[in-house]
Amino acid sequence: MKSRRFSIRSIRVIFAALCLSFMTIAGTLFNLQIAKGDYYYRLSERNRIRIVPKRAPRGRIIDRKGKILVDNRPTYTISILPFEFKPKPEVMSRLERLLGTTSEDILKRLERGGVTPYSPVPVMRRVDFETVSELQENLLDYPGVIYEVEPQRVYPWKSHAAHAIGYVGEISAPELRELYREGYKAGDFLGKLGIERSYDTFLRGRDGAEFLEVRVTGEVVGPVEGRSSIPLVPGADIVSTLDLELQAYAETLMTNVHRGVFIAMDPNNGEIIAMVSRPSFDLDLFTATISDSLWELLNCQESHPLLNRAIQGTYPPASVYKMVTAMGAVDEGIANEHTMLEPCEGSMWFGDRWFGCWTRHGRLNLLDAIAQSCDVYFYQLGLHLGLDKWSELSSKSGFGKQTGIDIGPEAAGFVPTREYFLEKYGRRGWGTGVILNLCIGQGEILVTPLQIAQYISAIANGGNIYKPKLVKEIRPQMGRPLVVETETSGRLPASTLAIRASQEGMSRTVNSPMGTAAWTHLPDIKFAGKTGTAQNPHGATHAWFVGYAPTESPRLTAVLLVEHGGSGGAWAGAVRDFFWYYFNIYEPRLS
Repeated sequence: MKSRRFSIRSIRVIFAALCLSFMTIAGTLFNLQIAKGDYYYRLSERNRIRIVPKRAPRGRIIDRKGKILVDNRPTYTISILPFEFKPKPEVMSRLERLLGTTSEDILKRLERGGVTPYSPVPVMRRVDFETVSELQENLLDYPGVIYEVEPQRVYPWKSHAAHAIGYVGEISAPELRELYREGYKAGDFLGKLGIERSYDTFLRGRDGAEFLEVRVTGEVVGPVEGRSSIPLVPGADIVSTLDLELQAYAETLMTNVHRGVFIAMDPNNGEIIAMVSRPSFDLDLFTATISDSLWELLNCQESHPLLNRAIQGTYPPASVYKMVTAMGAVDEGIANEHTMLEPCEGSMWFGDRWFGCWTRHGRLNLLDAIAQSCDVYFYQLGLHLGLDKWSELSSKSGFGKQTGIDIGPEAAGFVPTREYFLEKYGRRGWGTGVILNLCIGQGEILVTPLQIAQYISAIANGGNIYKPKLVKEIRPQMGRPLVVETETSGRLPASTLAIRASQEGMSRTVNSPMGTAAWTHLPDIKFAGKTGTAQNPHGATHAWFVGYAPTESPRLTAVLLVEHGGSGGAWAGAVRDFFWYYFNIYEPRLS
């Protein structure tokens, strides 16, 4: 009896559920066929639904004081809807005249397609208002052709900080295959270099869409009833560490440099204040179509303007690297700041050859050997230090690996080791003499200018190796700002005593009458520096000058490299002038 009651109850529940389902279906059919029957009949018989994307503007890039480095402006784009477009000869002929291009170019763009046949495919960007007006007035003659308003990048400062800021370009087919799962689609713009590339995910925003009712003739009736537009979300603004005023001044100092680098950095947190790489290029070039001849010029193998020499160029560091050897010698008990070694007579015999110095220095202590850049003194230190210890100290000082700056790609440089020489030359093909070149920053050692800036900053601040960065903050349109934290990647492998010896030697380089950069001495600003002249197998020597200021409580580091520039001391005035401008013009205005 109990089982029977359960069965009857189950049947009632099932019957009630079926009735409810039937009523729901009936209500939906009533709404579709009676309440909105005419509307949907019109859509099915005469009209179509067109989904029109609304491209989100990329976030702006601003400098550390709020000045705009990169912005957007609205432009017109002519696009084709694949599912509506019929490439008849008369239509293609009219499009050719309208856009000033060929049918082949139009069809090639169309073949790339969008995400779906219903997604507009851009075929001509940055068209003028007259072209859009002609299209609008003759819309029936261009079935499936529409115009859109899209944001376009604006680079008001042209080539200033071009490599650091970067540029955007339309996503390529290989990039689309790699990134389509992340929401990228054909026709999207993607950061290609610098901040634009590294922070593309934050800058790009999220596109919106409108749903429009369109007649078969292409005429827009209006929004589709019951379908709300999807709002776009602009990209986040990026607050850079760059300072536009100081960047502009650094660009001025580099006017006569054909190939080279200037970097200014805060030694206490790794923030890049200015970054110049020569030759540079006008960022505005990339807001329009790049011709094959212009692209070939930008990729010239001899000058390579797109190469960011600050982080991708590798060079022998020459005498600016001597502090690695000096600090190692102090901590290994080989020398202290007062130690005098065999006098410099202009060269030193070792093995079967003479190793030269740039002049005869006589007897020097460690501090004066740094200040006067005596190679013979450092040959002797290098022989006592040895290759293995030198290689270890170099690696722990941040060389031979990337600094970790927040843009790329970045070169790692190269620190030779015993294993390297054994593999390349065998056990008998090399000898102890290799350390004589390496200990003065010559030979196989290669560094990037940014690695040198990081290293000199660590000497200036007492030993902390900060990871360089170009972005301070990310400011989404909604939500809290994201602060890019300061990071350290270690400490110099040196004692406080060894670091102080290097600091004093660098100070004497500028402030002692015998220093190699004595002519740059400033009476009101005491700064430290080091010259370097790097041998170059491909031509004239490369010139280096590095420095930090003031010597007490340093707030600014600067690195200058001039390819084929000759003597480093000859170019030291550029760094001196930058320090003078910073402390006498720029900083007083802040207060």
